[in-house]
Amino acid sequence: MLTNKQIKLINSLHSKKGRSENRLFLVEGEKGINELLNSSLKIHSIIVNRVFEADSRFINTNCAVYYVADFLIHQLSTLVTNNYGFAIVEMPNESFIYKPDEFTVILDGIRDPGNLGTIIRICDWYGINQIVLSNDCTEFYNPKVISASMGSFLRISHMYVQLETWLSKYTDSKKIGALLNGKNIHEYKFPDAGFIIFGNESNGICQSVVELIDDSVTIPSFGGAESLNVGISCAIFLDNLRRS
Repeated sequence: MLTNKQIKLINSLHSKKGRSENRLFLVEGEKGINELLNSSLKIHSIIVNRVFEADSRFINTNCAVYYVADFLIHQLSTLVTNNYGFAIVEMPNESFIYKPDEFTVILDGIRDPGNLGTIIRICDWYGINQIVLSNDCTEFYNPKVISASMGSFLRISHMYVQLETWLSKYTDSKKIGALLNGKNIHEYKFPDAGFIIFGNESNGICQSVVELIDDSVTIPSFGGAESLNVGISCAIFLDNLRRS
């Protein structure tokens, strides 16, 4: 049975401040927990629906497992629909090492947690395991980011930086920007490695970063829509990258 202290801890992890102070975050839902159980991350505890009390996956874990009523999961979860449960996980010590012989996705000012989680999942699908984020991007361990990534956050190395300063260090790496006015992506020949840069959902890539871009590339429009969601744009870029 959960104590009031444990419930207070769980509720604190709904906020960025609580996650930062405790160095803990939430992984919610069956898919995320299943991925987590097969990872190297250290699990603080698991809170799961009591109907799964006989599930061997939880019997053999090395962390505390609490079986609770359905209503309590709904009460403590950040998700609207979560009948399964959630895990409290220790934040790993980040050890990002830039690999110049691979592609790195660069995110400038991505504020929507759902978009960031989707991009993480897309990168995982297309075998991109490095993401560099501007300091004003939404938090990687936001529960909505973790949920939208569907477990892919476990396989993506990430780092928050001051983008202009960081990008300026890598003069030999090709910087490709997803912009409205650029080369047709269907005709563009991608290099063997480099940076692919995506901008803010409303304002795109900031001008100071645009000035560092070597190649501007666009997804041609065949209809009347004004723009594409940044997650969709990322998927199209990475699909064309892998095709080439």
